[in-house]
Amino acid sequence: MGTALLSLQQTSTDSRLSRSLWFHGALITFHADSKDTGGKFARLEFSGGPGGEPPRHVHKNEDELFYVIEGRLQVFRGEEELILHAGDSVFLPRLVPHTFKVLSNSARGLVYLTPGGFEGYFRELGQPAAKLALPQTAPPLDVEKMVRTGNRYGITFLP
Repeated sequence: MGTALLSLQQTSTDSRLSRSLWFHGALITFHADSKDTGGKFARLEFSGGPGGEPPRHVHKNEDELFYVIEGRLQVFRGEEELILHAGDSVFLPRLVPHTFKVLSNSARGLVYLTPGGFEGYFRELGQPAAKLALPQTAPPLDVEKMVRTGNRYGITFLP
């Protein structure tokens, strides 16, 4: 657990940049991943705007907790529809279909995944961030690769 504490305390721009990637038009920074926590959890920060959200999906292996720092999200959890503002959070349990939409010009938040490991999905499909800002353009979405990679990480995308 000492490694997680060190990771969470790192604040230099270079350190954050080395732990950040661009993923479908969003910036994701890994504050703690399964290597830091012995597989117990991962915590990441996301920033993005409308259009880069995931399709409705189900996680087989992990629970998620979203905390909104800035902006506004519309979250679909099972049959529920929730509107989250800065300071709000939502629990997304495994095996429950969910997705979200960014309702504001941009949004920023924290995601806690337990157990850890799913952060590898973002690493496989993303690219290292060149700066701590949103990318100018997002590469075209390769749905087949997203589905194949998702299957390896226990995620199923729904129609």
